[in-house]
Amino acid sequence: MDSLPDGSRLLHIGMPKTGTTALQHSLWAARAALEQHGAHNVSRRAHERKVAITAAGNVRSYWGAEHERWQQLAHEFRTSTARRTFWSSESLSLAQPDRIRGLREELGPSYVVCTIRALAPQLASRWQQGLRRAHTQPLDDWLRTTFAEEPLGGVGAGFVPGQPLRRLNPRRVLQDWGAAFGEENLVFVVLDPTDHAWLLRAFESLLGVPQLLEPSPSRNLSLPMPEAEMLRHFATAYREHGGDLDAWMATAGDTRRIKLRSVVEAAPRHQTVRVPRWAAERANEYVAEWVEALESSGARVLGDVRHLSSDPASHPVEVEVPEVVDVASAGRMMEAYFRVALTLAPQSPAATPARSLDAVSGRAIVAELRRRILRRS
Repeated sequence: MDSLPDGSRLLHIGMPKTGTTALQHSLWAARAALEQHGAHNVSRRAHERKVAITAAGNVRSYWGAEHERWQQLAHEFRTSTARRTFWSSESLSLAQPDRIRGLREELGPSYVVCTIRALAPQLASRWQQGLRRAHTQPLDDWLRTTFAEEPLGGVGAGFVPGQPLRRLNPRRVLQDWGAAFGEENLVFVVLDPTDHAWLLRAFESLLGVPQLLEPSPSRNLSLPMPEAEMLRHFATAYREHGGDLDAWMATAGDTRRIKLRSVVEAAPRHQTVRVPRWAAERANEYVAEWVEALESSGARVLGDVRHLSSDPASHPVEVEVPEVVDVASAGRMMEAYFRVALTLAPQSPAATPARSLDAVSGRAIVAELRRRILRRS
Protein backbone atom coordinates (compact mmCIF):
# COMPACT_ATOMS: atom_id res chain seq x y z
CA MET A 1 0.00 0.00 0.00
CA ASP A 2 1.34 3.42 -0.92
CA SER A 3 1.38 6.23 1.63
CA LEU A 4 -0.25 9.58 1.05
CA PRO A 5 1.91 12.38 -0.38
CA ASP A 6 4.01 14.56 1.92
CA GLY A 7 2.03 17.43 3.36
CA SER A 8 -1.22 15.47 3.23
CA ARG A 9 -4.06 15.92 5.68
CA LEU A 10 -6.08 12.82 6.54
CA LEU A 11 -9.65 13.08 7.82
CA HIS A 12 -10.98 9.75 9.10
CA ILE A 13 -14.79 9.80 9.27
CA GLY A 14 -15.55 6.27 10.49
CA MET A 15 -17.99 4.44 9.72
CA PRO A 16 -19.50 3.33 13.03
CA LYS A 17 -18.69 -0.15 14.29
CA THR A 18 -15.53 -0.44 12.19
CA GLY A 19 -12.95 -0.50 14.97
CA THR A 20 -12.75 3.28 15.20
CA THR A 21 -12.57 3.41 19.00
CA ALA A 22 -9.74 0.89 19.16
CA LEU A 23 -7.90 2.64 16.31
CA GLN A 24 -8.15 6.02 18.04
CA HIS A 25 -6.72 4.61 21.26
CA SER A 26 -3.87 2.98 19.34
CA LEU A 27 -3.12 6.27 17.55
CA TRP A 28 -3.20 8.15 20.87
CA ALA A 29 -0.94 5.64 22.64
CA ALA A 30 1.62 5.97 19.82
CA ARG A 31 1.34 9.74 19.41
CA ALA A 32 4.94 10.48 20.50
CA ALA A 33 6.39 7.92 18.08
CA LEU A 34 4.08 9.11 15.31
CA GLU A 35 5.24 12.70 15.81
CA GLN A 36 8.86 11.59 15.47
CA HIS A 37 7.94 10.18 12.05
CA GLY A 38 6.13 13.34 10.99
CA ALA A 39 2.53 12.19 11.63
CA HIS A 40 0.67 14.80 13.70
CA ASN A 41 -2.61 14.09 15.52
CA VAL A 42 -4.60 17.30 16.09
CA SER A 43 -6.80 15.69 18.76
CA ARG A 44 -6.06 16.42 22.44
CA ARG A 45 -7.14 12.95 23.52
CA ALA A 46 -8.07 9.65 21.92
CA HIS A 47 -11.41 11.01 20.73
CA GLU A 48 -12.84 14.51 21.11
CA ARG A 49 -16.38 13.43 20.39
CA LYS A 50 -18.20 16.65 21.24
CA VAL A 51 -15.82 18.62 19.04
CA ALA A 52 -16.58 16.31 16.11
CA ILE A 53 -20.32 16.52 16.76
CA THR A 54 -19.99 20.31 16.71
CA ALA A 55 -18.01 20.16 13.46
CA ALA A 56 -20.63 17.88 11.90
CA GLY A 57 -23.45 20.24 12.91
CA ASN A 58 -25.22 17.50 14.81
CA VAL A 59 -25.36 18.93 18.35
CA ARG A 60 -28.25 17.64 20.42
CA SER A 61 -29.68 18.89 23.70
CA TYR A 62 -27.97 16.09 25.62
CA TRP A 63 -24.55 16.74 24.07
CA GLY A 64 -23.38 20.32 24.08
CA ALA A 65 -21.38 22.22 21.51
CA GLU A 66 -17.67 23.03 21.75
CA HIS A 67 -17.42 25.77 19.14
CA GLU A 68 -14.21 27.35 20.49
CA ARG A 69 -12.30 24.07 20.62
CA TRP A 70 -13.60 23.17 17.13
CA GLN A 71 -12.20 26.42 15.71
CA GLN A 72 -8.84 25.73 17.37
CA LEU A 73 -8.71 22.20 15.99
CA ALA A 74 -9.73 23.31 12.50
CA HIS A 75 -7.04 26.01 12.45
CA GLU A 76 -4.38 23.55 13.63
CA PHE A 77 -5.45 20.97 11.05
CA ARG A 78 -5.54 23.51 8.21
CA THR A 79 -2.21 25.21 9.00
CA SER A 80 -0.15 22.20 10.13
CA THR A 81 3.24 21.84 8.45
CA ALA A 82 3.74 18.22 9.53
CA ARG A 83 4.56 15.60 6.91
CA ARG A 84 1.15 14.05 7.64
CA THR A 85 -1.68 15.58 9.70
CA PHE A 86 -4.69 13.55 10.77
CA TRP A 87 -7.93 13.62 12.75
CA SER A 88 -10.24 10.66 13.42
CA SER A 89 -13.90 10.70 14.46
CA GLU A 90 -16.82 8.59 13.26
CA SER A 91 -19.13 11.41 14.40
CA LEU A 92 -18.02 13.31 11.29
CA SER A 93 -19.91 10.82 9.15
CA LEU A 94 -23.13 12.36 10.50
CA ALA A 95 -22.46 15.55 8.55
CA GLN A 96 -24.93 16.43 5.82
CA PRO A 97 -23.93 17.99 2.47
CA ASP A 98 -24.00 21.63 3.59
CA ARG A 99 -21.79 20.87 6.60
CA ILE A 100 -19.48 18.69 4.50
CA ARG A 101 -18.90 21.69 2.24
CA GLY A 102 -18.27 23.74 5.37
CA LEU A 103 -15.71 21.20 6.59
CA ARG A 104 -13.91 21.46 3.26
CA GLU A 105 -13.69 25.23 3.66
CA GLU A 106 -12.62 25.12 7.31
CA LEU A 107 -10.16 22.22 7.10
CA GLY A 108 -8.77 22.78 3.61
CA PRO A 109 -7.87 20.11 1.03
CA SER A 110 -7.83 16.70 2.68
CA TYR A 111 -7.93 12.99 2.02
CA VAL A 112 -11.15 11.56 3.49
CA VAL A 113 -10.72 8.02 4.82
CA CYS A 114 -13.78 5.85 5.37
CA THR A 115 -13.55 2.45 7.06
CA ILE A 116 -16.21 -0.09 6.06
CA ARG A 117 -17.04 -3.67 6.99
CA ALA A 118 -19.56 -6.41 6.25
CA LEU A 119 -23.10 -5.13 6.62
CA ALA A 120 -24.87 -8.10 8.23
CA PRO A 121 -22.82 -8.24 11.48
CA GLN A 122 -22.79 -4.45 11.55
CA LEU A 123 -26.59 -4.39 11.70
CA ALA A 124 -26.52 -6.41 14.90
CA SER A 125 -24.14 -3.87 16.41
CA ARG A 126 -26.29 -0.97 15.22
CA TRP A 127 -29.36 -2.47 16.90
CA GLN A 128 -27.48 -2.74 20.18
CA GLN A 129 -26.27 0.83 19.82
CA GLY A 130 -29.90 1.89 19.47
CA LEU A 131 -30.76 0.16 22.74
CA ARG A 132 -28.24 2.39 24.48
CA ARG A 133 -30.18 5.35 23.11
CA ALA A 134 -33.44 4.07 24.60
CA HIS A 135 -34.76 2.49 21.40
CA THR A 136 -37.24 -0.27 22.13
CA GLN A 137 -37.85 -2.28 18.94
CA PRO A 138 -37.11 -6.02 19.02
CA LEU A 139 -34.30 -7.04 16.67
CA ASP A 140 -36.51 -8.52 13.95
CA ASP A 141 -38.88 -5.53 13.93
CA TRP A 142 -35.93 -3.12 13.83
CA LEU A 143 -34.39 -4.94 10.87
CA ARG A 144 -37.61 -4.84 8.86
CA THR A 145 -38.06 -1.14 9.63
CA THR A 146 -34.45 -0.42 8.72
CA PHE A 147 -34.68 -2.12 5.34
CA ALA A 148 -38.00 -0.43 4.63
CA GLU A 149 -36.56 3.05 5.31
CA GLU A 150 -34.06 2.83 2.47
CA PRO A 151 -35.22 1.06 -0.66
CA LEU A 152 -32.51 -0.94 -2.38
CA GLY A 153 -30.59 1.28 -4.74
CA GLY A 154 -31.34 4.75 -3.48
CA VAL A 155 -29.51 7.45 -1.60
CA GLY A 156 -30.81 10.23 -3.81
CA ALA A 157 -33.13 11.52 -1.10
CA GLY A 158 -30.12 12.48 0.99
CA PHE A 159 -28.91 11.39 4.40
CA VAL A 160 -31.45 11.43 7.22
CA PRO A 161 -30.00 10.98 10.74
CA GLY A 162 -31.30 7.79 12.29
CA GLN A 163 -31.36 5.82 9.03
CA PRO A 164 -28.37 3.50 9.51
CA LEU A 165 -28.29 1.98 6.03
CA ARG A 166 -28.05 5.37 4.41
CA ARG A 167 -25.33 6.50 6.79
CA LEU A 168 -23.27 3.36 6.10
CA ASN A 169 -23.72 3.40 2.33
CA PRO A 170 -20.44 4.10 0.44
CA ARG A 171 -22.53 5.53 -2.40
CA ARG A 172 -23.58 8.35 -0.07
CA VAL A 173 -19.95 8.99 0.89
CA LEU A 174 -18.99 9.08 -2.80
CA GLN A 175 -21.89 11.39 -3.54
CA ASP A 176 -21.65 13.84 -0.62
CA TRP A 177 -18.01 13.78 0.48
CA GLY A 178 -16.73 13.28 -3.06
CA ALA A 179 -18.58 16.38 -4.22
CA ALA A 180 -16.84 18.50 -1.58
CA PHE A 181 -13.36 16.96 -1.30
CA GLY A 182 -13.04 15.28 -4.71
CA GLU A 183 -13.77 11.63 -5.37
CA GLU A 184 -10.08 11.04 -6.11
CA ASN A 185 -9.32 12.10 -2.53
CA LEU A 186 -11.56 9.46 -0.94
CA VAL A 187 -9.98 6.32 0.53
CA PHE A 188 -12.11 3.33 1.59
CA VAL A 189 -10.50 0.81 3.94
CA VAL A 190 -12.31 -2.56 3.92
CA LEU A 191 -11.89 -4.43 7.19
CA ASP A 192 -10.71 -8.03 7.13
CA PRO A 193 -12.76 -10.07 9.66
CA THR A 194 -9.93 -12.60 9.96
CA ASP A 195 -7.14 -10.07 10.63
CA HIS A 196 -7.81 -7.53 13.40
CA ALA A 197 -4.42 -5.88 12.83
CA TRP A 198 -5.26 -5.05 9.22
CA LEU A 199 -6.79 -1.67 10.10
CA LEU A 200 -3.66 -0.63 12.02
CA ARG A 201 -1.37 -1.66 9.17
CA ALA A 202 -3.54 0.24 6.66
CA PHE A 203 -3.33 3.47 8.67
CA GLU A 204 0.41 3.09 9.16
CA SER A 205 0.73 2.78 5.40
CA LEU A 206 -1.42 5.85 4.73
CA LEU A 207 0.57 7.88 7.28
CA GLY A 208 3.89 6.63 5.91
CA VAL A 209 5.17 5.30 9.25
CA PRO A 210 6.65 1.93 10.29
CA GLN A 211 4.70 -0.53 12.45
CA LEU A 212 4.11 1.65 15.50
CA LEU A 213 0.47 0.93 16.31
CA GLU A 214 -0.35 -1.73 18.87
CA PRO A 215 -3.80 -3.29 19.34
CA SER A 216 -5.79 -1.48 22.02
CA PRO A 217 -7.96 -3.17 24.64
CA SER A 218 -10.30 -0.15 24.39
CA ARG A 219 -13.01 -1.37 22.08
CA ASN A 220 -16.77 -1.48 22.11
CA LEU A 221 -18.05 -4.79 23.42
CA SER A 222 -21.36 -6.34 22.38
CA LEU A 223 -23.77 -7.60 24.99
CA PRO A 224 -24.96 -11.21 24.78
CA MET A 225 -28.56 -11.51 23.62
CA PRO A 226 -30.13 -11.99 27.11
CA GLU A 227 -28.40 -8.88 28.47
CA ALA A 228 -29.31 -6.93 25.32
CA GLU A 229 -32.96 -7.90 25.79
CA MET A 230 -32.77 -6.81 29.43
CA LEU A 231 -31.56 -3.40 28.31
CA ARG A 232 -34.35 -3.19 25.73
CA HIS A 233 -36.98 -3.91 28.38
CA PHE A 234 -35.32 -1.35 30.67
CA ALA A 235 -35.64 1.28 27.91
CA THR A 236 -39.25 0.23 27.27
CA ALA A 237 -40.20 0.62 30.92
CA TYR A 238 -38.37 3.96 31.12
CA ARG A 239 -40.25 5.36 28.14
CA GLU A 240 -43.61 3.98 29.27
CA HIS A 241 -43.22 5.84 32.56
CA GLY A 242 -42.44 9.16 30.88
CA GLY A 243 -38.66 8.98 31.21
CA ASP A 244 -36.77 12.02 29.95
CA LEU A 245 -34.50 11.30 26.95
CA ASP A 246 -31.94 13.95 27.94
CA ALA A 247 -31.59 12.33 31.37
CA TRP A 248 -31.19 8.91 29.73
CA MET A 249 -28.51 10.12 27.31
CA ALA A 250 -26.61 11.84 30.13
CA THR A 251 -26.46 8.57 32.05
CA ALA A 252 -27.53 5.26 30.52
CA GLY A 253 -26.82 6.50 27.00
CA ASP A 254 -23.28 7.70 27.69
CA THR A 255 -21.24 4.78 26.40
CA ARG A 256 -18.00 6.25 27.77
CA ARG A 257 -19.29 6.16 31.34
CA ILE A 258 -21.34 2.98 31.42
CA LYS A 259 -18.70 0.30 31.99
CA LEU A 260 -20.13 -2.95 30.67
CA ARG A 261 -16.87 -4.81 30.07
CA SER A 262 -17.21 -6.71 33.36
CA VAL A 263 -20.81 -7.56 32.47
CA VAL A 264 -19.83 -8.97 29.08
CA GLU A 265 -16.77 -10.83 30.32
CA ALA A 266 -18.59 -12.43 33.27
CA ALA A 267 -21.84 -13.21 31.46
CA PRO A 268 -22.71 -16.85 30.74
CA ARG A 269 -21.40 -17.83 27.33
CA HIS A 270 -24.50 -17.19 25.29
CA GLN A 271 -24.16 -16.58 21.58
CA THR A 272 -23.65 -12.96 20.66
CA VAL A 273 -26.37 -11.12 18.81
CA ARG A 274 -26.59 -12.20 15.17
CA VAL A 275 -29.14 -11.16 12.59
CA PRO A 276 -31.34 -13.90 11.10
CA ARG A 277 -30.53 -15.48 7.76
CA TRP A 278 -33.13 -13.50 5.80
CA ALA A 279 -31.51 -10.25 6.97
CA ALA A 280 -28.02 -11.46 6.02
CA GLU A 281 -29.28 -12.29 2.53
CA ARG A 282 -30.93 -8.90 2.24
CA ALA A 283 -27.76 -7.19 3.49
CA ASN A 284 -25.71 -8.91 0.80
CA GLU A 285 -28.02 -7.43 -1.84
CA TYR A 286 -27.13 -3.96 -0.57
CA VAL A 287 -23.45 -4.85 -0.43
CA ALA A 288 -23.47 -5.89 -4.10
CA GLU A 289 -24.47 -2.33 -4.98
CA TRP A 290 -21.82 -0.94 -2.62
CA VAL A 291 -19.13 -2.94 -4.40
CA GLU A 292 -20.37 -1.84 -7.82
CA ALA A 293 -20.30 1.81 -6.74
CA LEU A 294 -16.79 1.52 -5.30
CA GLU A 295 -15.36 -0.29 -8.31
CA SER A 296 -16.79 2.25 -10.74
CA SER A 297 -15.63 5.26 -8.73
CA GLY A 298 -12.41 7.23 -8.73
CA ALA A 299 -11.86 6.51 -5.04
CA ARG A 300 -9.02 4.41 -3.67
CA VAL A 301 -9.99 1.10 -2.05
CA LEU A 302 -7.69 -0.71 0.38
CA GLY A 303 -8.60 -4.30 1.16
CA ASP A 304 -10.78 -6.98 -0.38
CA VAL A 305 -14.36 -5.90 -1.17
CA ARG A 306 -15.44 -9.53 -0.84
CA HIS A 307 -15.13 -9.05 2.92
CA LEU A 308 -18.20 -6.79 2.76
CA SER A 309 -20.45 -9.81 2.23
CA SER A 310 -21.48 -12.31 4.88
CA ASP A 311 -22.21 -16.02 4.47
CA PRO A 312 -25.97 -16.39 5.10
CA ALA A 313 -25.45 -20.02 6.12
CA SER A 314 -23.48 -18.82 9.15
CA HIS A 315 -26.57 -16.99 10.44
CA PRO A 316 -29.47 -18.65 12.28
CA VAL A 317 -32.69 -19.15 10.35
CA GLU A 318 -34.47 -17.41 13.21
CA VAL A 319 -33.10 -15.54 16.22
CA GLU A 320 -34.37 -16.95 19.48
CA VAL A 321 -35.37 -14.11 21.78
CA PRO A 322 -34.55 -15.03 25.40
CA GLU A 323 -37.12 -14.40 28.10
CA VAL A 324 -34.76 -14.80 31.07
CA VAL A 325 -31.35 -13.43 32.02
CA ASP A 326 -28.78 -14.76 34.48
CA VAL A 327 -29.49 -13.08 37.83
CA ALA A 328 -25.80 -12.40 38.56
CA SER A 329 -25.38 -10.78 35.15
CA ALA A 330 -28.54 -8.73 35.72
CA GLY A 331 -27.14 -7.55 39.03
CA ARG A 332 -23.90 -6.41 37.43
CA MET A 333 -25.84 -4.48 34.78
CA MET A 334 -28.03 -2.81 37.40
CA GLU A 335 -24.94 -1.73 39.34
CA ALA A 336 -23.29 -0.28 36.24
CA TYR A 337 -26.31 1.81 35.29
CA PHE A 338 -27.26 2.81 38.84
CA ARG A 339 -23.74 4.06 39.61
CA VAL A 340 -23.77 6.41 36.59
CA ALA A 341 -27.38 7.50 37.15
CA LEU A 342 -26.39 8.81 40.59
CA THR A 343 -24.13 11.36 38.90
CA LEU A 344 -27.01 13.11 37.08
CA ALA A 345 -26.77 16.80 37.89
CA PRO A 346 -29.51 18.14 40.19
CA GLN A 347 -32.19 20.15 38.45
CA SER A 348 -33.92 23.28 39.74
CA PRO A 349 -37.58 23.01 38.82
CA ALA A 350 -39.65 26.19 38.76
CA ALA A 351 -41.67 26.87 41.87
CA THR A 352 -45.23 25.61 41.64
CA PRO A 353 -48.21 26.13 43.93
CA ALA A 354 -48.62 23.47 46.60
CA ARG A 355 -51.11 20.80 45.67
CA SER A 356 -52.96 18.25 47.68
CA LEU A 357 -51.74 14.69 47.22
CA ASP A 358 -55.32 13.73 46.44
CA ALA A 359 -55.02 15.68 43.18
CA VAL A 360 -51.70 14.11 42.16
CA SER A 361 -51.44 10.85 40.20
CA GLY A 362 -49.34 7.97 41.42
CA ARG A 363 -47.06 8.34 38.38
CA ALA A 364 -46.41 11.99 39.23
CA ILE A 365 -45.56 11.09 42.84
CA VAL A 366 -43.03 8.47 41.65
CA ALA A 367 -41.48 10.98 39.24
CA GLU A 368 -41.14 13.57 42.00
CA LEU A 369 -39.53 11.05 44.35
CA ARG A 370 -37.04 10.19 41.60
CA ARG A 371 -36.13 13.85 41.14
CA ARG A 372 -35.62 14.35 44.87
CA ILE A 373 -33.41 11.26 45.16
CA LEU A 374 -31.28 12.49 42.26
CA ARG A 375 -30.94 15.95 43.85
CA ARG A 376 -29.66 14.42 47.10
CA SER A 377 -27.15 12.11 45.38
